[in-house]
Amino acid sequence: MKRKRLFLLAVLALAMAALVSLAVSRLMPGHSATAAPPTQVVVAAAKALNVGAQMQAEDLRLLRLPPAALPAHVYTSIKQLAGRVLTSPVVPNQVIVGEMVAQPGTGVGLPPLIPPGMRAVSVKVNDVVSVAGFALPGTHVDVLLTGNPRANSNPADVTTVTLLKNVQVLTAGQQLEQRTNGKPEQVTVITLLVSPEGAEKLAMADGFGHLQLALRNPLDRKTDKTLPLHNASLYYLPEARRRSGSGVVRTHADPPPRVWTVEMISGNQQQAVKFTAAGGR
Repeated sequence: MKRKRLFLLAVLALAMAALVSLAVSRLMPGHSATAAPPTQVVVAAAKALNVGAQMQAEDLRLLRLPPAALPAHVYTSIKQLAGRVLTSPVVPNQVIVGEMVAQPGTGVGLPPLIPPGMRAVSVKVNDVVSVAGFALPGTHVDVLLTGNPRANSNPADVTTVTLLKNVQVLTAGQQLEQRTNGKPEQVTVITLLVSPEGAEKLAMADGFGHLQLALRNPLDRKTDKTLPLHNASLYYLPEARRRSGSGVVRTHADPPPRVWTVEMISGNQQQAVKFTAAGGR
């Protein structure tokens, strides 16, 4: 009888110990049915910021995101970005990466937007030249020049050439990007990002002809070769003929009309009649 009691007490003690152990394990910090996925702290924009904006601490916020969902070259501290200048526009909660930020010491405003080896050149435009105001910052354009390379008064010598291709628009007027209401703004000056050689061409062309911008699809990066177009070639005039291989369009006169000869027999008489393609004799 005594052994039975001892055995029951031992079983009861083991059961109580198991219950206490289970309760303690559930109360331990960090216990959960499934472990939380790992996250990483990154810096994001707290509000919409424009190109050329100098970021302040209040413009930024910290987010926790899964590492697998993060792009390359992120920032993990607001101090890393305070005072730096944006080279791309951002929207609220957008993670800021290295490609969006100018290098330290490049200043504020337009200079940080100019990559090494490139130049920013401004040209005067009107509503027509700027493609009805749609040549906005970030868009790409071709620059066309129309003038008379012979410096004479012969209208047939007026020529249009594609001076520059796939050029990025840096600024339009006094703004660095499209207005928030989405409507294009009429501008008087457009700043283009060009090579040093392109800057020389624009400076020369400004005094010797009329500039026109041609808006490009943002995904179209082709720079197909184009040939100069002369005024006379629009009307297929003989003056537009050029030597082949000179890099200029050659135009040809219309081919002579085709002629058919029909023999007409009337009684004992035979006559040959000629007809042209237009139906005349």
